[in-house]
Amino acid sequence: MTEKYNGWTNRATWLVNVWGNPESRSDLDMLKADLEEQYDALPNGIIKDMLDLDEINWEELAEAFDEEKEE
Repeated sequence: MTEKYNGWTNRATWLVNVWGNPESRSDLDMLKADLEEQYDALPNGIIKDMLDLDEINWEELAEAFDEEKEE
């Protein structure tokens, strides 16, 4: 059983929503590209080892925009 974090899949996904504050799928795509670029620019070391972009549930974030349209 997986516990959610503030309604999201996990803390990483929640953080992207809080800090990135995407307002559209386009914003989300740009945010993802920006985070990947920043991650790649980090030197190898403890900080890079502690980050796992694969934990971010990008699909769940994108689906949030579909749910808003349905309401």
